[in-house]
Amino acid sequence: MTATKAVRVSLLPDAVRREALAEASRFRGEFYECLAARRDALFELADAVL
Repeated sequence: MTATKAVRVSLLPDAVRREALAEASRFRGEFYECLAARRDALFELADAVL
């Protein structure tokens, strides 16, 4: 006999997801501004590593 269980999927509310994306966007912008020489290349490298 196979017993089945209902699985409740918990998803973050839209407001929490938007806030997290906004925070990540701010971080990326501030990080990009911290880079000096070869800003684009270093940013792409860091993005690839993450």
